[in-house]
Amino acid sequence: MNITEQVTTAEDLIKQAGAKAEDGDWVGAIHSYNQALLLDPNNPRAYGGRGLVRANLGDKHSAIEDCRNAAKFFLAQGKIANYEMVLDYIRRIEHK
Repeated sequence: MNITEQVTTAEDLIKQAGAKAEDGDWVGAIHSYNQALLLDPNNPRAYGGRGLVRANLGDKHSAIEDCRNAAKFFLAQGKIANYEMVLDYIRRIEHK
């Protein structure tokens, strides 16, 4: 994504965060996920992504909290496969 492009939606910010995470810019990724959650506070993808980044940074408590929020919102949306996947991530984080 070109730096001069204006990011206006939560989905744009989630994509931006994913690109930053892939580049190893963990702090930038968290910032983008935070911005996405300001626009859409019930977005499970933003919580899940931020949780995975936090887990990679060693912030186990915050990672689990974010993943639990992601699971809650995926379940509320009826996205059972996503819900179960996030529960698996939580188990992995807890056993690190």
